[in-house]
Order: sequence, then structure tokens, then C-alpha cells
Amino acid sequence: MKSLEINQIYHGFQLKKSEKLEDISATGYLFTHLKSGARLCYIETEDNNKVFSVSFKTPPDNDCGTPHILEHSVLCGSRKYQAKDPFNELAKGSLNTFLNAMTYADKTMYPIASCNEKDFHNMMDVYLDAVFYPNIYTKKGIFLQEGWRYADGGNSPEITGVVFNEMKGALSDPESRLAGVIARSMFGNTTYGMESGGDPDAIPNLTYEAFLDFHRKYYHPSNAYFYLYGDMDVFSCLEHIDSAYLSDFTESNDLPVITETTVPHAMEWISDTYPAEENEKDLDKGYFAYNIKVGKCTDPKRILAMQLVGYLLLETNASPLKNALRDADVCEEAEGYFDSSTYEMIYSIIAKKGRKQDAEKFKAIVEDVLKDLSIHDFDPELLQGGIKKLEFLLREEDYGSRPKGLIYNTRLMKSWLHGENPFESLRQIEIFEELKAEIKNGYLKQFIKEVLLDNSEKTWIIFMPEEGKQQKDDAAFAEKISARIAAMTPAEKQQLTEDKKALSDFQDTEDTPEILAQIPLLQREDISPEPQKITFTEEKQEDVPFIHLPLQAKGIDYVEICFETNHLPKELVPYSGLLAEVLSKLDTQKTDFAALPKKIDQIFGGLSFSNDIYSKNQQEYRAFVGINFKVLSEDLTKAFDFIKEVIFSSDYTAVQSLKKIVQSARLKGESFFQNQSHLAAIYRSRSAVSAGAAVKEQTSGIAYFHFLREIENLLDENPAFVTAQLEKTAKLVFTKENVTAILGCDPSKSEHLTKTFIDFVHELYTEECRGEGERFTAVPRKEAFSIASRVQYNIKAWDLAEMQQKYSGKMQVLKTILTLEYLWTHIRIQGGAYGCGCNFQRNGSIYFYSYRDPNLKNTYDIYDHLWEEIADFQADERQMTKYLLGTINRFDQPKTNAELMDYAAAMYFTGTTQEMRQKERMEILETTADDIRQFSGFLKDLSEISNICTIGGNEKIKADENIFETIQNLI
Repeated sequence: MKSLEINQIYHGFQLKKSEKLEDISATGYLFTHLKSGARLCYIETEDNNKVFSVSFKTPPDNDCGTPHILEHSVLCGSRKYQAKDPFNELAKGSLNTFLNAMTYADKTMYPIASCNEKDFHNMMDVYLDAVFYPNIYTKKGIFLQEGWRYADGGNSPEITGVVFNEMKGALSDPESRLAGVIARSMFGNTTYGMESGGDPDAIPNLTYEAFLDFHRKYYHPSNAYFYLYGDMDVFSCLEHIDSAYLSDFTESNDLPVITETTVPHAMEWISDTYPAEENEKDLDKGYFAYNIKVGKCTDPKRILAMQLVGYLLLETNASPLKNALRDADVCEEAEGYFDSSTYEMIYSIIAKKGRKQDAEKFKAIVEDVLKDLSIHDFDPELLQGGIKKLEFLLREEDYGSRPKGLIYNTRLMKSWLHGENPFESLRQIEIFEELKAEIKNGYLKQFIKEVLLDNSEKTWIIFMPEEGKQQKDDAAFAEKISARIAAMTPAEKQQLTEDKKALSDFQDTEDTPEILAQIPLLQREDISPEPQKITFTEEKQEDVPFIHLPLQAKGIDYVEICFETNHLPKELVPYSGLLAEVLSKLDTQKTDFAALPKKIDQIFGGLSFSNDIYSKNQQEYRAFVGINFKVLSEDLTKAFDFIKEVIFSSDYTAVQSLKKIVQSARLKGESFFQNQSHLAAIYRSRSAVSAGAAVKEQTSGIAYFHFLREIENLLDENPAFVTAQLEKTAKLVFTKENVTAILGCDPSKSEHLTKTFIDFVHELYTEECRGEGERFTAVPRKEAFSIASRVQYNIKAWDLAEMQQKYSGKMQVLKTILTLEYLWTHIRIQGGAYGCGCNFQRNGSIYFYSYRDPNLKNTYDIYDHLWEEIADFQADERQMTKYLLGTINRFDQPKTNAELMDYAAAMYFTGTTQEMRQKERMEILETTADDIRQFSGFLKDLSEISNICTIGGNEKIKADENIFETIQNLI
């Protein structure tokens, strides 16, 4: 690429600033578009995973969720791309590595990413046209679909809409509601005190006109922040953005400004309530929150300091504030929440399951601990471990499936949005080195005193469960909507009729082939005929099997030690789940409960114990207690020494520590059920039809959660029994006979890693025990579990073995078509659910799911009639190419080192070879429309099977109780 020079103009963009960004091996450039006033940041780097984003400052002034509804709506068709859902069309037919949009409290971001240059430009153009020229002005049906509408055209007080239902689900759990109370207490009726996602009670107050006005006001290039990242021809990107879009606009000075605020309830207690679970026993236990303004998000050093302090205060079992609160019996669990997405950042200290009468005690303990730390500082070992852990994370930069360029974009927006240099946010390692030097001179003591202790910009909250609150709120909402309907004028009633037609016209009018052809599409030749190569070698030393992955690991060793548990007696299977829960947290003979986290953080970049299941088919599976860690190569010996300490000398008689761990795990489970109910229901429904899934349910699912509640009682009534079971399980699990390892590192480190692992194996237990194997029998269940929720999560699952059906890669194309065509249309678009999908896996797993769904029986009816849709499936060459691209895209996402480790483990333990992956890929690429139609009979057979699980609101479940065999409270 030719060099870029300061003040030079490139396709209407004047280069204002350039900086070397050593931390991320890149160069940053800042441009201004002279005609429109748009800003553009380009990060030049060798990363082939290219990222584009356009973001807008979108501060809300009410709780109607206008920014969120607009985020959904602009992606429902535009000037150049008239299809009803270009976003979904791209999901079906691109090689994207990221495709989404996000609403924050003060901004809305539209990012895409791809490793394919042509695909990258295609998606960029669709997004640009969507944000600047959306069809929302001519098609009101978009607003009615994505935002809110009267469910039956205005004949009852029921409201529906995609965002409305999404937020009913998002704000169902107490912690999400608490976040809203905290925001209002700190910011009042200003930008950050509003619910940018939308409060379901307020969403129906949003008018179509106000919705359009919001777009007119904020979606102007002068209020836009363009972002380009990666190895690309930046000049073609600049030319495209300028000539196709920005040249049509002139600069505007009518731009939003977010200013500092005062805390409206500073130094005050605020009380509020949330809906209790049905038959909840602990109505006297709720949440306390101690909330503090901690500085501006434009200060990256302040962010790093607060991340470190928050971790040290509350995020480990050695954290002084966590232990002080739990030891004083003020709460069952305590944690911190740091929100750096707002201009003025908030840090909250949250106590869970605290009694209302202990609120002042909670506040006093928080301030006593902060005062002590402001004088004496943190324990040196805890501090050293916290610093090492944070530094490891900063240097490793493992963001999972999210592209690095996207993470950098969200990070730099914190400064850029508020007029500061965005590049400062990308100098984290450099800034962290400065911070470490200042910490040696007492920086954290001063930070705690000035920012947390003596700061008067704070509030305290009591947040308690209220029996019947959800029913009361729902009745009040229905009454409000009924009164609104009753008071409608003839003109307003006529408008309802017109709205119903506008929605019908939008949803029911099929996109013509000509309209669909407007969406740019890659060709089949753009798809590699070969799957990504996952390279590993299988080895065995001293009869111990392991596999090795050569990685570009920057001196980091990745280790997964897998201890098989298939042989365990039935009664010990749940205890293998508990074993993974307590190890590395429970006192050992050398290290007590509070000292363990200090030791871990000084050695590991990450350490976890887990229960992992690898299913080959319905009957064959391998279950493991897994020890997963990453560590700098020079710390490898210390890492294995610590693992030996934990598995051989954990003190299962340390009952008080056990109680804390189990209590914390149970609370973590409750939170999981509130936020990831579809996953819990998938685990549960799969457990009725798969042997491996049945074990997973006992070690990680709903059954395990109920087991934890039993263990809590046993630790009070008969702790010796729990101790004996854990000891017995450990000796049967951690044996040489059961061990296999996945080892990943730089090739130059492999010999050292292998030798260290084999030395570790020599010290394992030698006891043997083989439980009697038995054939798993599929027994369908029709179950419902009620939680305090206003939406449902509906799952139907089965197994290919029960249908005498063999897996084929063509099922992956069927998955794409069912998910993004039929389920999307019927459950999300027409039904108003936030999400839905299906899955067909090589191991025989089949399931359908809906997510934050206002419906129940209707969704199951949709699952059972999919065969009729597929029987009539038609697709031309272009459409099939689109489906093949969308399918292959799921397989070709770039993988981090940790993901490569997991993928290799799955291949090894299920016997999946590179040849099998190649066969699957060719089956995908050779799929025809006729192949898809052939699945109609298979889906019809599936429709006649009832193995279902719903997690949702009690009222909705009771209304459809006849479809279930059992109904019970989940929590």
C-alpha cells in the first residue's frame, strides 16, 4: 500500500492523525470527511480478519427503547437492498466472521467482519445502505414487527414485537432489573438513567413518528464514526464510502453532546422490589448494592486500575471484601460490577441473598474494608497474583469467536465518542506498565481512598423480592393498554386497521427473485473445497495416550488433562460434577481456602475444572473431569505441582469452605437459568434421548442444580457422607488408567511439555473400578419448569438413532434453511420471539429451540409442521449457493488457540478424522434442492415424537398445561 500523509485528502477524507500502535502491531489513522463531517479510523495491520463498523452516538431521552428498535429496523430493507431482511440474507449467504449490531447506553454500532475481501465489501455496502437509507420511512410494518404492536390488531390488551419480547426476557431476571435501578439512582432522567434497550412497560409509548425523528436526528454522517481494521485496500474502501454515500450529505452541527451529571440521590438509600419466584422461600433475602462513580471512560489507566481493584476486592475467594461480607453472614455471595461503557463509569458492590435488616451492616463492612485497604493496601501475594493475571489476559488477547478488530473498535469508541484520542485505548500494555510502577508507590491505596471511599457520588440500594409483583405489574400493564384501547377515537381505531394491513403487507409479501438478487453474493468457487486443517499428532508414552497441537502460542502452554468417568457407579456421577466444582477452591493440606486464589493467579493465566462429554452416538460417549489451564512455559513445572496438590491433598473435611463453594455454585446456577434458559432446556431435553447428554444433565444441568440444593442440606445434616463420597470419587477418577491429555504449545516447547506431563502421570492413583455398563434407553419426556419470566424457552429434541437415520453433511444445509428461513419467519418475525433455531449433529443430536419467546404451544406446532414446508421447498442455483455459503461459514470461522484445543479434543475423543470432515464438507457442497425435499419424511416422523422441555413463565405454562406430563418450579 502506498503511504498515507498527514493533511492529504484521499477520496474526500483528510488524514488528520497517524500513530504507531505497538501493543497491537499496527498503525492507526484518523480521517475527517470534509463534506459530511464524518470521522473515520483505520487500523492498518496484517490481520486478514477484516472489520468494518459504522457507529452513531444515540443517547435516549426515555425508556421506549428507540435506539434498540431502530438498530433492528434499519436492517429490514433499504434503498438498494429492498429485501425484507437483508441481515438474514447475509447470514444465509456470506462468509462473515462477524455479523451483528449492538445497542449501548449511548451509541449504536453496526460491525461486520470477513476474511474474504469481496465478501467484506459486499457486507459493508449492505450495512451502509441500511443505516443511511432504510425502508422504515415507507414501510411502517418494519416498526410494527421489530418494535411493538397490538397482538391481535387491538381487540385485546396483549402487546407483541421482537424488541418488546426480547426486553421482556432480558429484564426478567433480578440482576438485570437491579442494573436498571442502579442506573436510575446514579443518573436520574439523563442519558444513562434510561433503558436504551427499552422497558417493556414503556415501549408501547413510542410512536412511529418519534421513531422516525430519532433516525433523522442521529443517523447523519456528522454523527457517524467509521472504522476499518485489517489487511485491506483502504483506498478502495474510502472511495466507496465517499462516492456511494457520504458525498450525498453536507456537514451538520446539530449533534448530541453527553455531559457530566450529578447523582440525584447521592449518599441515599433507595429501596425497590423485583418479582419473586413462585413459592420462593426466602422472601426476606434480596440484593444490596453500593454504587460509586469512578471516573470517565476516556481514561484508559483509570479503567485498568478499576478492573484490577474490582478483581482484588471481590472476584476471588481470597478477596477481602467478598470474605468480610460472607463471613459476617451479610449475604450468601458478593461480587462487583464495573460498567465502563458509560461516559461516567460506575462500580457496584453487590451482595446477593442478604436480609433487609442487614443493609446498614453491609454498608458499614464495605466502608471498613475500603478504609483498611486505603491505609494498609492489598495483601502483597493477592496483589501480585491479580497483576499477573490481568497482564496475562492483556498480552494473550484471546477474545474467543469475536475478531480482535471488533474488540479494538468497542474499546476505542469509549474515548472517540467523547472527543478524545481513540488510540490511547489501544495502548493497554504500555499503560499497564505505567500503572504497575505507580502501584509500587502506593497508587492503589490512594485510588481506593479518593475514588471509592471518600467519593460522595454514590448510592446504596436495597432490592428485595415481592410476592405477586409480576402478576400485579402485568395486570396494571393490561389495564393501562385496555384503557388506551377503550379511549381510542374513530380515527385511531382506523389507524389500527391500517397498521394491521401495513404489517401484513410487509410480512406476507414475498421477496421476488429480482429483489433477492440485489443482495450481493459470493460464488461457489469462493468456497474452499477443503475444511480447515486441525493439525495434531496422537502419541502414547508408558501406555498413556495424549495428543499434541503445534500452536503459535507466544510462549504459552495450553493443557487439557482429561480423566475419564465412564466407569463411575451411578451414585457417584453427580459427585464428579461436584468434584469439578470444588477442586482448586477447596483448602488443601498446604494451602487454605483464602490463599488458593493468590497461588493460582501467580502461576496460571487461566485454570478451570469442568465436566466434559464427548458423544460419538446415542449410546457411545466418553465423560471426563477435565483440568484446563494455560501458563507461561517457564511456569509449567509449578503449574503441574499445583495440580498435584489439588487432586491429591484437597481437604474434603473443610466443611465451612465446602458450604461457601456449593452456595456460590447454586447461585451461579440460578443466574444461568435466568439468562441462558434455552441452554438449560436443551441439556434437559437431550438427556431423555442420549446417554452422554444424560450424564451431562447430572453433572451440569437442571438435575445437577437440584443435586447442589441437596448437598447444601447434607453439609448441615451429614457432612461426613459428602466428604466420603467426594474422596471416593476423586480416587476413582484421578488414576493413570483414566488419563488422556491435549497438549498445545510452540513446537520448540513440545518436548518439555510432554516430559512434564508424563512425570505428573507417574504420581496418579492406581485404584481401578469399572461400573457395569448398560444400554441407554430413550424415554421421551414432556416437561415444563416455571421461573419468574414473561417469556418462554421451548425445546424439542430427539436422536437420529431412534429414527434409523444416518447423519449427513446435507443436514447442515437443512439446518441453515430451517433456521434462517422457516423458523426465523414463523417464530421470530411472525411470532415475535427474539431468537430460534435448530441443530443436527454428527453424534445424532437433533433439537429445535426458541429464545425469549412470547408463545408456547404455537411454537411446538411450528416445529411439527416444518415437514410440510420442506416438502414444497424450491430453490434455484443462486439460492442454493446462498445456503451453502451460510452453512460453510459456520465451519470456517477463525479459531483461537483455546478453540483449536477444544476442537482437537472433540475430534480425538469422538474418532472424527480429517477424512470424515472432508466427506461432510463435500456432502454440504453437493446438496441440491431435491436433497432438502427428501428430508420432509424425516421431519414428518420427527413431528410425531414428543420429547419437549419448556422453561418459562408460570401463567403461560399453566395456560398450555395439557401438553406437559410434569410441571415444576425450576428454582
